[in-house]
Amino acid sequence: MNAPAVLGREPVPGVRGERVVALVAHPDDAELLCYGTLRRAVAAGATVTMVVVTHGANGVSLADAADGHRLGPDERAEEVRAAWHSTGIQLSFLGLPDGALVADRHLISTVEAELTRLDCTLLITHSLHADTDHQDHRALASAAANAATRVATCHTVLHGEPHAPRSAFAPTVLVDITDVLDDKVTALAAHRTQAGRWYLGKDYTHHRAAQAGWRLRPAAAAAGRAYEAFETSVLTLFPQEDRS
Repeated sequence: MNAPAVLGREPVPGVRGERVVALVAHPDDAELLCYGTLRRAVAAGATVTMVVVTHGANGVSLADAADGHRLGPDERAEEVRAAWHSTGIQLSFLGLPDGALVADRHLISTVEAELTRLDCTLLITHSLHADTDHQDHRALASAAANAATRVATCHTVLHGEPHAPRSAFAPTVLVDITDVLDDKVTALAAHRTQAGRWYLGKDYTHHRAAQAGWRLRPAAAAAGRAYEAFETSVLTLFPQEDRS
């Protein structure tokens, strides 16, 4: 097994001046995948933008839908703004309908245009190895990996840990989020329309942050460190700026 790359408690090396883009399918996905990582990146001097591809208005349970509960197209965007308030992270909403993303020419071109507009250097998105994950996550992961190959500035692509069971997710990159773990719990709680979903709760958030360490850095996990975990489809060390 390859040794993990770890971004720890010290300032994140090489991040100042980076333009980090978190590209996610739904309004609560970035909080799940990379809340602490984005906070660390901002603190280290990176420009960070979170791009939410769908409006998430279809994100109601079958039981709620049967009772006639509906969400407006802007309702979940307000929850995102509350979750990231005062963090210094920029927000972009593409407003596509959720539940029907397909990694076709339209989505790939849309993603490529957004990454180009933002001069993305480091992209964070969904895992390519999560067969039981949400169909929108799988489609966006594929589209993002495809589009990033044509964005000259994008030197590194990280894929965050899915909450879907029985995935083939195999992380090799860890980011220490111990100091902002409680903030992550608070940010997830801002998604009030999704209240009661097990993967947004405090217990699961703490479990997953500890599990990442136990898998790759057990001594640090035993000392109480908490992490977000990532796979990478491309990792460029010491990149030179290229906007050609």
